[in-house]
Amino acid sequence: MKKIRKDNLDKMFIVYGVIVLLSLITAMALFVCYYPQEKPKGMMILIESTPEPMGLINMVSQMKERNIYGLLMVTPEFVKDNCEAIKDSLSYGNIELVASNVAAPFWGMSLEEQKTRITEMLEGIEKCTGTKPRIISSRYMASDLNTIRAAEELGVPYVTARGTTGNKATVFQPEGYKTKVLSVSLINLVPFEYGSLCDYSFYERAGKPEDMRLELDRSLEPLTEKEKAWFGEKHLVTPTSHTFVGGNLKPWNQMWLDFWDESEVDWVTLDELMSEVDWEIPLWQMPINQNNPYTEEKVHPLIPYEEEEKMGNMCAI
Repeated sequence: MKKIRKDNLDKMFIVYGVIVLLSLITAMALFVCYYPQEKPKGMMILIESTPEPMGLINMVSQMKERNIYGLLMVTPEFVKDNCEAIKDSLSYGNIELVASNVAAPFWGMSLEEQKTRITEMLEGIEKCTGTKPRIISSRYMASDLNTIRAAEELGVPYVTARGTTGNKATVFQPEGYKTKVLSVSLINLVPFEYGSLCDYSFYERAGKPEDMRLELDRSLEPLTEKEKAWFGEKHLVTPTSHTFVGGNLKPWNQMWLDFWDESEVDWVTLDELMSEVDWEIPLWQMPINQNNPYTEEKVHPLIPYEEEEKMGNMCAI
Protein backbone atom coordinates (compact mmCIF):
# COMPACT_ATOMS: atom_id res chain seq x y z
CA MET A 1 0.00 0.00 0.00
CA LYS A 2 1.45 3.35 -1.08
CA LYS A 3 2.17 5.93 1.55
CA ILE A 4 0.57 9.38 1.08
CA ARG A 5 3.31 11.95 1.11
CA LYS A 6 2.97 14.86 3.54
CA ASP A 7 2.92 17.49 0.79
CA ASN A 8 0.14 15.61 -1.00
CA LEU A 9 -1.77 15.37 2.27
CA ASP A 10 -1.44 19.14 2.75
CA LYS A 11 -2.78 19.73 -0.76
CA MET A 12 -5.74 17.46 -0.04
CA PHE A 13 -6.59 19.42 3.12
CA ILE A 14 -6.39 22.68 1.17
CA VAL A 15 -8.69 21.33 -1.55
CA TYR A 16 -11.16 20.00 1.00
CA GLY A 17 -11.02 23.31 2.87
CA VAL A 18 -11.79 25.27 -0.29
CA ILE A 19 -14.68 22.92 -1.10
CA VAL A 20 -16.15 23.35 2.41
CA LEU A 21 -15.73 27.14 2.26
CA LEU A 22 -17.43 27.34 -1.13
CA SER A 23 -20.24 25.13 0.15
CA LEU A 24 -20.77 27.45 3.13
CA ILE A 25 -20.79 30.54 0.90
CA THR A 26 -23.30 28.88 -1.44
CA ALA A 27 -25.51 27.87 1.48
CA MET A 28 -25.43 31.40 2.88
CA ALA A 29 -26.29 32.86 -0.52
CA LEU A 30 -29.20 30.45 -0.88
CA PHE A 31 -30.38 31.32 2.63
CA VAL A 32 -30.40 35.03 1.81
CA CYS A 33 -32.25 34.35 -1.46
CA TYR A 34 -34.92 32.22 0.15
CA TYR A 35 -35.01 34.04 3.49
CA PRO A 36 -34.30 37.72 2.69
CA GLN A 37 -33.80 40.21 5.50
CA GLU A 38 -37.10 41.84 6.38
CA LYS A 39 -37.25 45.50 5.41
CA PRO A 40 -38.26 48.02 8.03
CA LYS A 41 -41.81 49.27 7.61
CA GLY A 42 -42.03 53.00 7.16
CA MET A 43 -44.40 55.89 6.70
CA MET A 44 -43.49 59.48 5.93
CA ILE A 45 -44.84 62.27 8.13
CA LEU A 46 -45.31 65.71 6.54
CA ILE A 47 -45.88 68.80 8.66
CA GLU A 48 -47.48 72.05 7.47
CA SER A 49 -46.70 74.90 9.88
CA THR A 50 -46.67 77.87 7.48
CA PRO A 51 -49.64 80.00 6.39
CA GLU A 52 -49.40 78.70 2.81
CA PRO A 53 -48.56 75.26 1.37
CA MET A 54 -44.86 75.78 0.58
CA GLY A 55 -43.53 72.61 -1.03
CA LEU A 56 -46.48 70.43 -0.01
CA ILE A 57 -47.63 69.43 -3.50
CA ASN A 58 -44.02 68.81 -4.56
CA MET A 59 -43.48 66.25 -1.82
CA VAL A 60 -46.85 64.57 -2.15
CA SER A 61 -46.44 64.11 -5.91
CA GLN A 62 -42.84 62.88 -5.56
CA MET A 63 -43.95 60.38 -2.94
CA LYS A 64 -46.83 59.21 -5.14
CA GLU A 65 -44.39 58.49 -8.00
CA ARG A 66 -42.54 56.15 -5.64
CA ASN A 67 -45.60 54.56 -4.00
CA ILE A 68 -44.72 56.08 -0.63
CA TYR A 69 -47.48 56.57 1.94
CA GLY A 70 -47.54 59.41 4.41
CA LEU A 71 -49.37 61.42 7.04
CA LEU A 72 -49.92 65.16 6.74
CA MET A 73 -50.18 67.12 9.99
CA VAL A 74 -52.45 70.16 9.59
CA THR A 75 -54.61 72.46 11.69
CA PRO A 76 -58.25 73.13 10.81
CA GLU A 77 -57.28 76.79 10.33
CA PHE A 78 -54.68 75.87 7.69
CA VAL A 79 -57.15 73.55 5.98
CA LYS A 80 -59.83 76.25 5.90
CA ASP A 81 -57.43 78.74 4.30
CA ASN A 82 -55.92 76.22 1.86
CA CYS A 83 -58.81 73.83 1.22
CA GLU A 84 -58.17 73.35 -2.50
CA ALA A 85 -54.47 72.61 -1.93
CA ILE A 86 -55.44 70.04 0.71
CA LYS A 87 -57.95 68.43 -1.64
CA ASP A 88 -55.29 68.30 -4.35
CA SER A 89 -52.88 66.61 -1.95
CA LEU A 90 -55.49 64.03 -0.94
CA SER A 91 -56.35 63.35 -4.60
CA TYR A 92 -52.99 61.58 -5.03
CA GLY A 93 -54.30 58.83 -2.76
CA ASN A 94 -51.15 58.29 -0.70
CA ILE A 95 -51.72 60.86 2.06
CA GLU A 96 -53.87 60.75 5.20
CA LEU A 97 -54.52 63.87 7.26
CA VAL A 98 -53.55 64.22 10.92
CA ALA A 99 -55.66 66.70 12.87
CA SER A 100 -52.93 68.59 14.68
CA ASN A 101 -52.66 71.39 17.21
CA VAL A 102 -49.50 72.73 15.54
CA ALA A 103 -49.35 75.93 17.63
CA ALA A 104 -48.82 74.21 20.99
CA PRO A 105 -48.20 70.74 22.48
CA PHE A 106 -50.98 68.97 24.35
CA TRP A 107 -48.72 68.37 27.35
CA GLY A 108 -50.41 69.44 30.56
CA MET A 109 -53.73 70.50 29.02
CA SER A 110 -56.81 69.28 30.90
CA LEU A 111 -58.97 66.51 29.53
CA GLU A 112 -61.85 68.90 28.78
CA GLU A 113 -59.55 71.41 27.06
CA GLN A 114 -58.13 68.68 24.85
CA LYS A 115 -61.55 67.23 24.03
CA THR A 116 -62.79 70.68 23.00
CA ARG A 117 -59.77 71.39 20.79
CA ILE A 118 -59.68 67.90 19.27
CA THR A 119 -63.40 68.12 18.40
CA GLU A 120 -62.76 71.53 16.83
CA MET A 121 -59.86 70.11 14.79
CA LEU A 122 -61.77 67.07 13.57
CA GLU A 123 -64.89 69.00 12.59
CA GLY A 124 -62.96 71.88 11.02
CA ILE A 125 -60.98 69.55 8.74
CA GLU A 126 -64.04 67.49 7.88
CA LYS A 127 -65.81 70.63 6.58
CA CYS A 128 -63.22 70.88 3.79
CA THR A 129 -62.47 67.23 3.04
CA GLY A 130 -65.76 65.52 3.89
CA THR A 131 -63.82 62.99 5.95
CA LYS A 132 -63.04 63.09 9.66
CA PRO A 133 -59.33 62.45 10.45
CA ARG A 134 -58.49 59.18 12.20
CA ILE A 135 -55.34 60.35 13.94
CA ILE A 136 -54.56 63.36 16.12
CA SER A 137 -51.37 65.15 17.12
CA SER A 138 -49.98 68.44 18.40
CA ARG A 139 -46.76 70.47 18.26
CA TYR A 140 -43.68 68.21 18.64
CA MET A 141 -46.00 65.23 17.90
CA ALA A 142 -46.85 65.56 21.58
CA SER A 143 -49.54 63.78 23.57
CA ASP A 144 -50.12 62.84 27.18
CA LEU A 145 -52.47 60.58 29.10
CA ASN A 146 -55.35 63.05 28.71
CA THR A 147 -54.85 63.02 24.94
CA ILE A 148 -55.34 59.27 24.91
CA ARG A 149 -58.40 59.54 27.16
CA ALA A 150 -59.87 62.25 24.92
CA ALA A 151 -59.21 60.25 21.75
CA GLU A 152 -60.85 57.17 23.27
CA GLU A 153 -63.95 59.14 24.27
CA LEU A 154 -64.19 60.77 20.83
CA GLY A 155 -63.67 57.51 18.94
CA VAL A 156 -60.30 58.49 17.39
CA PRO A 157 -58.30 55.31 16.71
CA TYR A 158 -54.76 56.75 16.62
CA VAL A 159 -52.65 59.32 18.49
CA THR A 160 -49.04 60.40 17.87
CA ALA A 161 -46.48 60.75 20.66
CA ARG A 162 -43.06 62.34 20.83
CA GLY A 163 -40.55 59.54 20.39
CA THR A 164 -39.43 57.38 23.29
CA THR A 165 -37.56 54.57 21.49
CA GLY A 166 -34.70 56.19 19.55
CA ASN A 167 -34.71 55.93 15.75
CA LYS A 168 -37.35 53.21 15.98
CA ALA A 169 -41.02 54.13 15.83
CA THR A 170 -43.14 52.12 18.28
CA VAL A 171 -46.82 51.24 18.61
CA PHE A 172 -48.31 51.27 22.12
CA GLN A 173 -51.74 49.95 23.14
CA PRO A 174 -52.98 51.18 26.54
CA GLU A 175 -54.74 48.30 28.29
CA GLY A 176 -58.52 48.57 28.08
CA TYR A 177 -58.38 51.18 25.29
CA LYS A 178 -59.10 50.91 21.58
CA THR A 179 -56.96 53.95 20.75
CA LYS A 180 -53.34 53.15 19.80
CA VAL A 181 -50.33 55.43 20.16
CA LEU A 182 -47.61 55.93 17.54
CA SER A 183 -44.35 56.95 19.22
CA VAL A 184 -42.37 58.49 16.32
CA SER A 185 -38.71 58.10 15.34
CA LEU A 186 -36.16 60.37 17.03
CA ILE A 187 -32.61 61.49 16.17
CA ASN A 188 -29.81 59.69 18.03
CA LEU A 189 -26.92 61.75 16.64
CA VAL A 190 -25.64 63.85 19.57
CA PRO A 191 -25.52 67.37 18.00
CA PHE A 192 -29.15 67.00 16.90
CA GLU A 193 -30.39 64.67 19.65
CA TYR A 194 -33.92 64.82 21.06
CA GLY A 195 -35.44 66.16 17.85
CA SER A 196 -37.77 63.99 15.78
CA LEU A 197 -36.23 62.33 12.73
CA CYS A 198 -37.14 65.45 10.75
CA ASP A 199 -35.40 67.72 8.25
CA TYR A 200 -36.28 70.84 10.24
CA SER A 201 -34.60 69.35 13.33
CA PHE A 202 -31.34 69.32 11.35
CA TYR A 203 -31.88 72.49 9.33
CA GLU A 204 -32.55 74.76 12.30
CA ARG A 205 -29.42 73.62 14.14
CA ALA A 206 -26.88 74.22 11.38
CA GLY A 207 -27.30 70.71 9.99
CA LYS A 208 -26.76 69.76 6.37
CA PRO A 209 -28.81 67.36 4.20
CA GLU A 210 -25.89 64.91 4.42
CA ASP A 211 -26.21 64.87 8.21
CA MET A 212 -29.83 63.83 7.97
CA ARG A 213 -29.15 61.23 5.29
CA LEU A 214 -26.62 59.53 7.57
CA GLU A 215 -29.18 59.42 10.37
CA LEU A 216 -31.89 58.14 8.02
CA ASP A 217 -29.59 55.34 6.86
CA ARG A 218 -28.76 54.53 10.49
CA SER A 219 -32.46 54.24 11.30
CA LEU A 220 -32.78 51.45 8.72
CA GLU A 221 -30.01 49.28 10.17
CA PRO A 222 -31.38 45.99 11.61
CA LEU A 223 -32.40 46.22 15.24
CA THR A 224 -29.99 44.63 17.68
CA GLU A 225 -31.26 42.03 20.13
CA LYS A 226 -30.86 44.61 22.91
CA GLU A 227 -32.93 47.16 20.96
CA LYS A 228 -35.65 44.59 20.41
CA ALA A 229 -35.72 43.80 24.13
CA TRP A 230 -35.83 47.49 25.08
CA PHE A 231 -38.05 48.94 22.38
CA GLY A 232 -40.05 46.09 20.81
CA GLU A 233 -39.28 43.73 17.96
CA LYS A 234 -41.08 45.47 15.09
CA HIS A 235 -38.78 47.63 12.98
CA LEU A 236 -40.78 50.76 12.14
CA VAL A 237 -39.54 54.18 11.03
CA THR A 238 -41.28 57.52 10.53
CA PRO A 239 -39.03 59.93 8.58
CA THR A 240 -40.48 63.43 8.83
CA SER A 241 -40.40 66.65 6.81
CA HIS A 242 -41.60 70.17 7.32
CA THR A 243 -42.63 70.65 3.71
CA PHE A 244 -41.38 74.25 3.56
CA VAL A 245 -37.93 72.65 4.01
CA GLY A 246 -38.17 69.23 2.34
CA GLY A 247 -40.46 70.25 -0.49
CA ASN A 248 -39.22 73.78 -1.10
CA LEU A 249 -35.45 73.93 -0.48
CA LYS A 250 -33.65 72.23 -3.36
CA PRO A 251 -30.73 70.59 -1.47
CA TRP A 252 -33.09 69.12 1.12
CA ASN A 253 -35.56 67.94 -1.50
CA GLN A 254 -32.75 66.19 -3.38
CA MET A 255 -31.74 64.45 -0.17
CA TRP A 256 -35.27 63.07 0.17
CA LEU A 257 -35.37 61.91 -3.45
CA ASP A 258 -32.03 60.11 -3.06
CA PHE A 259 -33.15 58.49 0.20
CA TRP A 260 -36.46 57.30 -1.26
CA ASP A 261 -34.79 55.94 -4.41
CA GLU A 262 -31.84 54.21 -2.73
CA SER A 263 -33.20 52.88 0.56
CA GLU A 264 -34.85 49.56 1.31
CA VAL A 265 -38.09 50.44 3.11
CA ASP A 266 -41.48 48.78 2.97
CA TRP A 267 -43.68 51.89 2.76
CA VAL A 268 -47.07 51.10 4.28
CA THR A 269 -50.40 52.73 5.08
CA LEU A 270 -51.36 53.99 8.53
CA ASP A 271 -53.45 50.90 9.30
CA GLU A 272 -50.59 48.61 8.25
CA LEU A 273 -48.09 50.53 10.35
CA MET A 274 -50.33 50.34 13.42
CA SER A 275 -51.53 46.79 12.91
CA GLU A 276 -49.03 45.08 15.22
CA VAL A 277 -48.57 46.41 18.75
CA ASP A 278 -45.09 46.51 20.32
CA TRP A 279 -46.26 47.06 23.89
CA GLU A 280 -49.64 46.64 25.55
CA ILE A 281 -49.30 48.33 28.94
CA PRO A 282 -51.44 50.11 31.55
CA LEU A 283 -52.21 53.72 30.67
CA TRP A 284 -50.25 55.04 33.67
CA GLN A 285 -47.12 53.28 32.37
CA MET A 286 -47.21 55.01 28.97
CA PRO A 287 -43.82 56.70 28.40
CA ILE A 288 -44.14 60.47 27.91
CA ASN A 289 -41.27 62.46 26.37
CA GLN A 290 -41.50 66.21 26.96
CA ASN A 291 -37.98 67.08 25.82
CA ASN A 292 -38.13 70.17 23.63
CA PRO A 293 -34.83 71.32 22.09
CA TYR A 294 -36.42 73.97 19.88
CA THR A 295 -35.53 77.08 21.85
CA GLU A 296 -34.77 80.39 20.15
CA GLU A 297 -31.09 80.40 21.09
CA LYS A 298 -30.60 77.01 19.42
CA VAL A 299 -32.01 78.01 16.02
CA HIS A 300 -28.99 78.68 13.81
CA PRO A 301 -29.52 77.56 10.19
CA LEU A 302 -26.26 77.09 8.29
CA ILE A 303 -27.73 78.97 5.32
CA PRO A 304 -30.53 81.52 5.84
CA TYR A 305 -33.83 80.34 4.39
CA GLU A 306 -34.00 83.28 1.97
CA GLU A 307 -30.59 82.31 0.50
CA GLU A 308 -31.33 78.62 -0.04
CA GLU A 309 -32.10 77.57 -3.61
CA LYS A 310 -35.84 77.01 -3.92
CA MET A 311 -37.74 74.36 -5.85
CA GLY A 312 -40.78 76.29 -7.02
CA ASN A 313 -44.06 74.41 -7.43
CA MET A 314 -43.66 71.38 -9.69
CA CYS A 315 -47.41 70.95 -10.01
CA ALA A 316 -50.13 73.57 -10.34
CA ILE A 317 -52.22 73.84 -7.20
